[in-house]
Amino acid sequence: MAIYQSCVALMVRLTFRQWQSAILVMIAITCILLSLLEVSLDIDNPIILSVMVCTILILGVPHGALDYSLAVNGLKLLTFTQKIRFLLVYIGIVLFSIGLWLISPIIGFLLFMLMSVWHFSEDWSLVNNRNQCWVMAICFIATPALFKPAEFSEILVMLWLTDIQIELVTSVSQFIAIATLLFLLFRFNKASIGLYIELVALLTVLMLGGILHYFTAYFCIVHSPLYVKRFVTEVPTTKSHLIIQLMAVMCATFILLIVLWWLSGIYQFDVGIYAWIFIGLFALTVPHMLLVEKCFEKANSTPSPNE
Repeated sequence: MAIYQSCVALMVRLTFRQWQSAILVMIAITCILLSLLEVSLDIDNPIILSVMVCTILILGVPHGALDYSLAVNGLKLLTFTQKIRFLLVYIGIVLFSIGLWLISPIIGFLLFMLMSVWHFSEDWSLVNNRNQCWVMAICFIATPALFKPAEFSEILVMLWLTDIQIELVTSVSQFIAIATLLFLLFRFNKASIGLYIELVALLTVLMLGGILHYFTAYFCIVHSPLYVKRFVTEVPTTKSHLIIQLMAVMCATFILLIVLWWLSGIYQFDVGIYAWIFIGLFALTVPHMLLVEKCFEKANSTPSPNE
């Protein structure tokens, strides 16, 4: 009986934690096969671009579409005044984030990276070691600078960082990536093999595709679904209301993409438009991260009725 239980425990450790892990592996294998067939994985490929856009619409957009519902249910905003106050604070944080980036792009960028590590560390919580969760998140953020330094630098140029800042950020990120990869290599164990496989799959996508493919795969396949699952589990709301809210935001985003695509055919967008897109994402992500951590921390600290 003991041998049987040990075998079952080992099988559980070796299996993927969620369906997301299996999809990541399949995406990595697909990238390898396409590369062997000499198929371009650049976003200039219309098929690749279409797949990425559809993935973002279906799996990525719902991630930020639930903030108002999360605040109303998680923070118990019962009155109209409380809801208006929340919206004003949320918008205020967005405007502050934009202003911070305009005043100092390097501070805005570093703050965004630090908050992303804090926010993404929850995705690796199944390793049952909080320090290792942080290392996994830091490794995920830093590795693009190691494997795609030229593309990483080009992105920093678009974000208004100076040449000295770009060189410093790239060098520090490369050092951190090497350090975290070595740490994870020496801390490898069977209990976390599924998460290591996820990381290897993501790195395969990064090396064969690019940074945009890498973050899209992680955000849409791992982070966003885990967040929605956590939202449904911990925040009281009806499924019909949840579906209507998600569909409305997805449709609005799709219309916005069509308008931007139409405008791009009329006007010659320069680097500035991409910088503003990134700054907009940063400005929206800051209040989102703060809200998510506040609400879920409150939900976890509230004792259940049976306790």
